[in-house]
Amino acid sequence: MCKWLMTVHLAVGLIVLCGCKQDLQSDAPAASPRPRTAAKASQEKVPQVKWTIELAGSGLDKPTTFTFEQLGAMPMTKLGDVLMLKTHEGDELTGWEGPALDTLLAAARIKPGPMTLRLEAADGYEKTATLAELEGAIVALKDGKGRWLTESKNRSIVRLVPPKKPGDYWISHLSRITVEPQHRTASNG
Repeated sequence: MCKWLMTVHLAVGLIVLCGCKQDLQSDAPAASPRPRTAAKASQEKVPQVKWTIELAGSGLDKPTTFTFEQLGAMPMTKLGDVLMLKTHEGDELTGWEGPALDTLLAAARIKPGPMTLRLEAADGYEKTATLAELEGAIVALKDGKGRWLTESKNRSIVRLVPPKKPGDYWISHLSRITVEPQHRTASNG
């Protein structure tokens, strides 16, 4: 699985770095039954929003900062009928659209091996997850109806949508991702 993930990261990185506008598709089997469409580069006008997401940490060869305009010009992945498990309210079936987290990590040249990501919102809220736990995650810029989050009732600019994690990992106003190698501890067995 790690070799496959590295291959995907390298391929996506080359596409992003070359400025290609090709559809990204994977031959790997879907991880879940959720409807998902292939990523396509956005052809519509991206709203003028002053926002950045910084990717940093020793797990990257090329720390990178993306502007909202750069994110909006990337190939978009649609996630439909994603169950958001909420802590304080009823669970909700939602839809989202945005660049795949893997695309951002590939552009920042994520290093091989298991990684831990610290996900931070502009207000200081943060969560930590492994790269494997964030499989299939996107940085949502649009809601399930194709409206930019900046223009919808959502009141968010960007939102991390990791379909395999509960709602407290769906970080609104994502501003920084710090990538660090996972440290393995020796077992005393």
